[in-house]
Amino acid sequence: MNKTEFNAVLFDLDGTLIDTASDMIFALKEVINENNNNIRLTNEEMRNCVSDGSLGLIKLAFPSISNDTIKILQNEFLDIYENNLCKKTVIFEPLDELLNYLEIYNIKWGIVTNKPCRMTLKLLHKLNLDCPYVISGDTLGAKKPNPKPLYIACELMNIKSEDAIYVGDACRDIKAGNDANMTTITANYGYIKHEDDTNSWGADFNATSPSHLSNLVKNLLGEF
Repeated sequence: MNKTEFNAVLFDLDGTLIDTASDMIFALKEVINENNNNIRLTNEEMRNCVSDGSLGLIKLAFPSISNDTIKILQNEFLDIYENNLCKKTVIFEPLDELLNYLEIYNIKWGIVTNKPCRMTLKLLHKLNLDCPYVISGDTLGAKKPNPKPLYIACELMNIKSEDAIYVGDACRDIKAGNDANMTTITANYGYIKHEDDTNSWGADFNATSPSHLSNLVKNLLGEF
């Protein structure tokens, strides 16, 4: 492959570009404690569900409650999370260097996440990430695994979807990317459950670490 084959790189957020697990786990533990839930979950069990978002984490901790109660607890979780946003969240190293690389060589990049917009933008601000293209879970009437957010991101970039790379750590990310005819990369270092067979997701490439992802993206673009 040469550098002219790809014009842009799009990233999922949690578990792909940034490590939000500690802050998400803190919020979940607070909800568990405040609601006198005796469930015992390991940090690893909770970490592996972070890519499922607030709803997935609440269902993990409260598997037998009603949908109405789930919504109440989800809102409680989001309030706690927002009030403690970015306490321990960091960019996966060396992906900050990869973003600088993309900027220097005028490769367009953006974020397509299912995270709510208000959380996404606050996180990016706190991390000093000036992302030129951002689509969140509530930006459109559809979110991943629907490929529409990826198509819209490419329209905003004024590129064809087949000329873009998409990186994510969940099956829905890879499905959305594949359905949008993008070249897909699984971030195997992300928030992945033990039972998940990432090889079955159908990604074009698998990155075993953030460093591996950085090198892989540069190789796909063609080293400048």
